[in-house]
Amino acid sequence: MNQNTLQKYAMLLLCMSAGMVDVIGYLGLGHVLTANMTGNIVLLGIAIARAQEFVVLRALLALIGFIAGNAIAAYMIGHLQTKNGWSSRVTAVFTVESILLLFFSIAMISPYSEQLSYLLIAMLAVAMGMQTTAARRIGIAGISTTVLTNNLAAVVEDAVSILQRLRHANIRSLVKALSADAYLRAGAVVIYLGGVVLAALLFHHVPMMAVWIPVLIVGGITLFARLYSWGAVKKATDDTES
Repeated sequence: MNQNTLQKYAMLLLCMSAGMVDVIGYLGLGHVLTANMTGNIVLLGIAIARAQEFVVLRALLALIGFIAGNAIAAYMIGHLQTKNGWSSRVTAVFTVESILLLFFSIAMISPYSEQLSYLLIAMLAVAMGMQTTAARRIGIAGISTTVLTNNLAAVVEDAVSILQRLRHANIRSLVKALSADAYLRAGAVVIYLGGVVLAALLFHHVPMMAVWIPVLIVGGITLFARLYSWGAVKKATDDTES
């Protein structure tokens, strides 16, 4: 299995982790979304309209944390470009995200999790903001690991393209003609939903296990990327950019 294929699987797993994180935030941190900012802004607007001060604070904290994560990741990656988009600096972003998720999980299972709820929201949102920016820079199949709406729209567009070409070809030939990116986009939607379902089930029965799976996913991907030097660039390129 080549490096490009492994990176595509990594992107799908990142989609799964984001889905799980949103469930953990929603069920465990007072109905706040820390990965899906579209939904979080909707919740923020509803809370403002209903004058629900604590809900407003949680949603606003998640939004600020997410933006901070975007900014941190953008600064870390800079303008460095590699052939496949997965640079050594992208791996560094995932390393920081893994550390944040690890601290989050430790705090979440501690006896002080309720008192630390606002800090936990901020940590989770920063981690998801960093993941979102890193995934955008990788640029595989136009997948966003945290924004399901874009992925779903791309899948629908792929389906419409198939239907338009049905008059000139049979289904078997169309399936073969579909790009790997089209299958990847569909897979991103399915696995995101799978992560949501898995996290919801685990959080209901064994909540302590649910918080550790995103850590293992992102940490495993980061370790794998470092071991195999994904996106490694020549020293001359790094020197030019610095």
